Amino acid sequence: SLTVTSASLISLAVTPALPSIAKGLTQQFVATGTYTDGSTADITTSVVWSTSDATVATVSNALGSKGLASGAGVGTATITATSGAIFGDTDLTVTAAVLQSIVVTPAGAFIGRTQTRQYTATGTYSDSSTLDITASVTWSSSSPATATISNAGGSNGLATGVAIGAVTFRATLSGVIGAANATVTP
Repeated sequence: SLTVTSASLISLAVTPALPSIAKGLTQQFVATGTYTDGSTADITTSVVWSTSDATVATVSNALGSKGLASGAGVGTATITATSGAIFGDTDLTVTAAVLQSIVVTPAGAFIGRTQTRQYTATGTYSDSSTLDITASVTWSSSSPATATISNAGGSNGLATGVAIGAVTFRATLSGVIGAANATVTP
């Protein structure tokens, strides 16, 4: 007599292979099992996930977010999926946090003609940190005939009213733009 049992798991692959994310961002991993009958299945929710270095990346085993890794620090961590004695893994590289948005303040300000007002650019990064980047951005005015804004060292972000009217000041860094409207008054 021959007894046939259900197919057994013989290997496990973790994808995507060798991904890279910025600090503060997440990466969803998928575990695919291969069985003795040649079939494959997504077993992301049934494996146990682990990381080689939680200071670089953490990975969730919580219901609804299994296999979701989060970049915690710059470096490389190995993300492993385990089912019994079978496991698969891949390396996750976490890079420095990247700039995601810029807020320019004050917004909606009034500037007297020939008067000045200091503008500030605050950057928010992928790890939720914020930084004053006033001196790092490139400042521009939508209407230099109405108001100018300085890029000179020591006076970065200093706006000067030229003529009565509305103007928008923009701060640009690494392709990210922040803006604030202003009105020049008599």
